[in-house]
Parts: sequence; C-alpha cells; structure tokens
Amino acid sequence: MSAPLSPIFSLFLAPSGTLYLKVQDVLAHDEADDVSPPPMVSKRRPGPKHPTDGLPTEHWPMIIHRVVDQKEPLRTVAAAYGVSHETIRRLIRAATKEHVQQEAQRSNLS
Repeated sequence: MSAPLSPIFSLFLAPSGTLYLKVQDVLAHDEADDVSPPPMVSKRRPGPKHPTDGLPTEHWPMIIHRVVDQKEPLRTVAAAYGVSHETIRRLIRAATKEHVQQEAQRSNLS
C-alpha cells in the first residue's frame, strides 16, 4: 500500500482519528440540540408600519401658503402642527417639484 499524500490524513481516519472523533462529537451535539432556528429579525425600522401621526392632507395647502407665500420659518410652522421641521421641508419640496412638473407640461402643450 502506498503512503497517503497528506500528513494529516491519519487524523481523519475512522474510528480512532482525532479530527474524526471531534467531527463526530460536533455532529452528535448539533443533532441533540436540533431546535427550530431563531425567527428572522426584520430589518425594518421600529415603530408602526402605518403611523397615524403626520400632516393630514387637508392642511397641506395652508402649510404651503404659510411657508412659501408668508415666508414663515419651517420650525414655527412645524411647532404649530406638532411635527418636525423636516416633515414641513419634505412637504414643501414635494409640492414645489409637483408644481414645476405641471408648469413644464403646460409649456410643452402650448
């Protein structure tokens, strides 16, 4: 019989090889503790999926009027509605973007 190619081959030989016995021990241990895997942790931010707070759409025109036409500070308007100034800023940006798109469509039609 020829010699094995790897010097660690003898460690894997069954049933007395050191690594073979360790692998068998690990496999036996895993089977004994075979329990259902832990539930998947969601990657969603904490909090409700559909928060009830925010700005009702019926208030949007008044908010836009106060910020754009009357030049009120975002933080003042936000405090009046109980939201952050970033919420007001996003509303203004969305309204401005929509207005610009509508103007562009009107100029293309004429």
